[in-house]
Amino acid sequence: MEQLQAWLGDLNQIDGLGREWVGAICMLASVLCGSVIGIERERRDKPAGLRTLILISVGSTIFTFVSLLLAQTKAMADPARLASQIIPGIGFLGAGAIIRARGTVKGLTTGATIWAVAAVGVAVGSGYVAAGIGFTTLILVTLTAMQRVETAISGRCRFGRVVVDFRPEQGKTRPRLQSILDRYGVPDASASFGVDGPERHRLEARICVEHREHRDVLRELAEIDAVVSIEVSS
Repeated sequence: MEQLQAWLGDLNQIDGLGREWVGAICMLASVLCGSVIGIERERRDKPAGLRTLILISVGSTIFTFVSLLLAQTKAMADPARLASQIIPGIGFLGAGAIIRARGTVKGLTTGATIWAVAAVGVAVGSGYVAAGIGFTTLILVTLTAMQRVETAISGRCRFGRVVVDFRPEQGKTRPRLQSILDRYGVPDASASFGVDGPERHRLEARICVEHREHRDVLRELAEIDAVVSIEVSS
């Protein structure tokens, strides 16, 4: 029982477990934690996916582990100083994942996920592998189960058929339309482009018309000068 409690706590305090083994276990656990959350984000086609979250988790673990090593080998070294620099660095990455355009803020969940994964990496790098795995489970539950709760509160999406007529302008309009659809997470299978004439092209898509944050895509499409008309039908 005592041995189990030791493994659930700080690995650095386990007698007979060398620093190299502690480092190896922490790194493997860090990769695992970053992978679990990264796979969930990758499935939802989010900007911070599998590779990004693994690197964030591993990087935070390395900084924390190295700070502990320096504290043991150098006099007057503060182990918290190096690890504390993770916070502004991760804040910079999280801010980069947040987009604010035309009064709409997107990417807050992605930014918060980056911040939370870095915190997991710090916990694992400190030797608390079991705690890091537990935190990872909590984050995963928040990202998955809580989405169902949000759906139950706000209601399910009600999709409408949207037809956008636009001028191609030497092929420059279509990439702009596609970029807007991608930013709002409209699947490629739900959108198709067609040609009605040399100067008349068409976009057909299934878009949620129930929730305001989803309807904003219509406003952005309408702000493109080359868009001639937009028709929405249920």
